[in-house]
Amino acid sequence: MKKQSTGRGFAYLSMAELLVKIMSVVYMPLLYRIIGKVGHGIYAVAYEAFTLIYVLTNEGIQRGVAKLVAELYAEDNPRDALKAFRLSRTILILGGLFASLLLYFMAPFIAVIAKSPQAALSIQALAPTVLITAVLSAYRGYFLGRSFITANALSKIVEQVVNVAVSLLGAFLLMKAGTAMGVAGGTLGTSVGALVSVLLLIHEFRKGKFHRVRKSEQSPEAYHHTSKELLRKLWTYAFPITLTAGLMHIGGIIDTFIVKNRLVVAGFFGDALDAVFSDLVVFKSLLVVPNTIIVSLAAVMLPGIASANALKNQDDIDRKASFATKMVLMISIPAFVGMTVLAEPIFAFLYPESGGVHLLKYGSITVIFLGFIQIQNSLYQGIGKFYWGTIAMSFGIGARILINYLLVGIPEINVFGGIFSHFANFFIPFVINHYLLTRVLGFQMPILKNGWRPALSSLAMGVVLYLMTLMFKLVHLPFAHSALSTLIMVLAGIAVYGVAMILIGGITKKDVTDISPRLYRIIPSGLRRRMRP
Repeated sequence: MKKQSTGRGFAYLSMAELLVKIMSVVYMPLLYRIIGKVGHGIYAVAYEAFTLIYVLTNEGIQRGVAKLVAELYAEDNPRDALKAFRLSRTILILGGLFASLLLYFMAPFIAVIAKSPQAALSIQALAPTVLITAVLSAYRGYFLGRSFITANALSKIVEQVVNVAVSLLGAFLLMKAGTAMGVAGGTLGTSVGALVSVLLLIHEFRKGKFHRVRKSEQSPEAYHHTSKELLRKLWTYAFPITLTAGLMHIGGIIDTFIVKNRLVVAGFFGDALDAVFSDLVVFKSLLVVPNTIIVSLAAVMLPGIASANALKNQDDIDRKASFATKMVLMISIPAFVGMTVLAEPIFAFLYPESGGVHLLKYGSITVIFLGFIQIQNSLYQGIGKFYWGTIAMSFGIGARILINYLLVGIPEINVFGGIFSHFANFFIPFVINHYLLTRVLGFQMPILKNGWRPALSSLAMGVVLYLMTLMFKLVHLPFAHSALSTLIMVLAGIAVYGVAMILIGGITKKDVTDISPRLYRIIPSGLRRRMRP
C-alpha cells in the first residue's frame, strides 16, 4: 500500500468525502420523501443525540492515534506506533460498548427532553453503531497516522453505499408499521455500513501486514515507551481533541433542546414543531456539504504537522498552514456564493416540501468560518496547543445558547434565530483563533492575500448563476421538476469559477500537480498555457 503526500492524500480523502456527501445529498431527500417532514424532524433528534455520543467516544481518539502514530514513525519507532494502536483499539472497544449501552437505555429520556418521544426507537436503533464505529476509528486513526489515505477513503465510500441502500430499504419497509418504525428503519444502514467498513479496514490491515514490524524499520536508538507512557500520551492528545470536537458538535444538541423549547414559546407544537425544526436541520445538512472537503484537509494536515513539529521543522509547518489557508478560501467562498444564489433551485429540487430556502439564502456565509475552524483546530492539535481551540470554541457555544434563547422564542423570528446563532457559534472562535495563530504563535495565514482571487472569481460565478436562474424562469422550466436545470447550473458555476481562478492566477500549476499530475493533463491546453507555475 502506497504512502501519500499531504496534497495527494488530501485529494484522495476529499474526493471520497465529496462522493459520500453527494450520495447523502441524493439519499436524504429520498428518505425525506419516505418518512415525511414530521418523520425527518424525529430523525434529526435521533441523529443529533447519536452524533454527540459518537464524537465523544470516537473522534478525539482517532485523531489522537493519528498524531501519536505519525510522531512515533517520524522518530523511526514503528514498534511503539503499533503498540499505541493496539492500546487505543482496546480502549475504544470498551468505551464504545459502555457508550452504546448508555445511549440505548437513555433513549426514552433523551427523546422526552427533546420533545420528540417518538425518537426513542430510532436512538436505540443507532446505539450499536457507537461500538462499531469505535473499532472503525482505531483503524482509521492508524492509517491516517501512517499517511495511507487510500484505505480510509475506500472505507468511507463503501460505508456510505451500504448505509444508503440499507437505510432506504429499511425505512420503506417499516413505514407500514408507523412513522416511528419507519424512521428507525432509516437508521439501520448506519450500523450495517460501519460494520462493512470496519471489516474492510481489518482486511487491509492484515493484507498490508501492518500487524508486523520489520527490523529494518525500527531504529535501535529509538526510545521504548511503556504501555503506561503511551496511554498517557494518548490521553494528553485525545482528551482535548475530544473536548474540541464535542464543542464543535454540541451545537446540534443545543438546537435540539433549546431551539425546540423556544419554538414552543413562539407558538409551535406537535407535528408543526417537528416540521419547522426539520427546516433548520436541512439547512445545516446542506451547509456541511462543501465543508467535508475542508474536514478532509484538516484530517490529512494533522499527522503532517505533528511529524514536522516532532522534528522541529518550523518551515514545513508554515508551508502547511499557508497551503491550508489558501485551500479553505478557495473552497468556502465559492460555496457561500453558490448556495446563496442557488438556494431556491437547490431546495426545489432536493426538498420541495421544506420551508428552509431562506435559511440557506441568508445563513450560508457561515460555511466560510466553519471551514476555518477545522483548519485552526488541526494546527493547534498538530503543535500541541490542544486547549486553545477548545477555549475559543466555548465562547462561540455561549453566544449560540444566548442568541437561540433570545431570538427563537420571538414569534416573528422563530427558527431564523437559529441561523444567527449558527453564525456566531463559528465566527467568534474564528476571530479569536486567527489572532492567536497569527499574532501570538506567528503563523503566516494571510486571508486578504489568499482571498481576493477566490472572492473575485466567486463574484463572476455568482453573476453567471443569477443570470441562469432568470433565464430558466423566463423559459418556464420549473425548478421543482428539473433536476437537470439545477445540475447544469452547479456544473456551470464550477466551470466559471475554475476558469476565472486560472486566468487571474488563483490556481497555479503547482497547486494542481501537487494533487495529481493527471488532473493537470486533462485541463484544456489553452488554460494550461495561462496557468502560473
